[in-house]
Amino acid sequence: MTLKSLAGKSIIVSIWVLSVMWLLSKIEFNSDILNPMSKAFADFELTDIYFSHIKESPKVDTNIVMVNIGNLDRGQLAAMIEIINKHEPKVIGIDAFFRKPKHSAVVEEDLYLVASDSMLCHAFSKVKNLVLVSELHENPEADEVVVDSIGMSHPMFMRFATPAFADVITKGHDYIKYARDCVPKQRMGDRDVYSFPTMIAYLYDSVKTKKYLNRRKDIEIINFQGNIDTRKEGRSINSKPVFYALDVEDVFNGFDPSIIKDKIVILGYMGKSFGDHTWEDKFCTPLNEEYIGRALPDMYGVVVHANVVSMILKQDFINDMPFWINLIASLVFIYLNMWLFSWLHLNTAEWWDGLSMIFSLFGVLLLSTFMVYIFARFNYKVDITLASVALLLSGNLVEIYWALINPLYFKLKEKFVPLPNESITLDNNEKDSN
Repeated sequence: MTLKSLAGKSIIVSIWVLSVMWLLSKIEFNSDILNPMSKAFADFELTDIYFSHIKESPKVDTNIVMVNIGNLDRGQLAAMIEIINKHEPKVIGIDAFFRKPKHSAVVEEDLYLVASDSMLCHAFSKVKNLVLVSELHENPEADEVVVDSIGMSHPMFMRFATPAFADVITKGHDYIKYARDCVPKQRMGDRDVYSFPTMIAYLYDSVKTKKYLNRRKDIEIINFQGNIDTRKEGRSINSKPVFYALDVEDVFNGFDPSIIKDKIVILGYMGKSFGDHTWEDKFCTPLNEEYIGRALPDMYGVVVHANVVSMILKQDFINDMPFWINLIASLVFIYLNMWLFSWLHLNTAEWWDGLSMIFSLFGVLLLSTFMVYIFARFNYKVDITLASVALLLSGNLVEIYWALINPLYFKLKEKFVPLPNESITLDNNEKDSN
């Protein structure tokens, strides 16, 4: 059969392949054999290859400085903020909660604040633009996601700060969490509440932040810029260092004040000190060099926030293909491949097994390369899942269709659909001749 003659039949073959894929998607596999493999690939995306091994490290983002607060108590943190604030940063964001005041004693039911709380409040009062992280509380009884309250630090600290919720969407299993997406804002009642990095970026550059919000995306893919440099003698370094980072001792022992003047300073926990390899508040990200079956988290949560701020200020966003365009493109691709595979099966019998395998693997490789290239070149994300799965299954499914389903269809048709009456045909021919 020619390619042209198979054009209509290939639509039926495509429907057959899509139907099998749909049925397979409804089957729940709960195999202990496949479980380790499924965990290894659960959070992997092809774009991770670009982030971890192809993307070049951008230049240092001089707009943002990270500061480690380690295990400082409130009095020591107040002293740190005093030192930082005297060098006139434009915005200070603190990724830490101060939920309850500290009490020194209970005397006749009166609670006395310890001096460290007063020191911290005093330090906060001097900051020009202060953002403290908060958390959203959803209504568990609502049918859809409804934010009905915000968890914040104690009011005595919030007097001098703007609350903004932690926005990173985390996924994962066991103790490993993966950060990939963020939420710019949420609706609470009749008003919008903004995320921690969104608010920091807004106080620094409201014009660029409004452009970010005008994208009107409920979830943004984080375009990770880089990590912090935690080099210490005899220790390894994080991948792609792009943010200035001051450790606890760096702040108290002295640093170049020019790096924070009129800049964004984000304080948060990054280990007891740099080089302290803790998993606390640490995530796996696409920058992780081990992009399949990641074992060690590579980025602190506060640095993830810094990446979102940097993305906003650079206007370096990731766009993803709308679902309906992606679906149409995938269906057209599947149809064209079923057309080609059907022709190969019917015209290259002795070569079919080898050719179908080569075409399937080469096609998936080509699709993957195309996706990574488009992502790297245009910051545009294309979902090739549907097309790739169809391509991998096409060899066997096309063979099943032409060897079993198509012959079975014609046998059933012969059995249940009566042939035209020969005598009637003859009479009609005689009438035409007369």
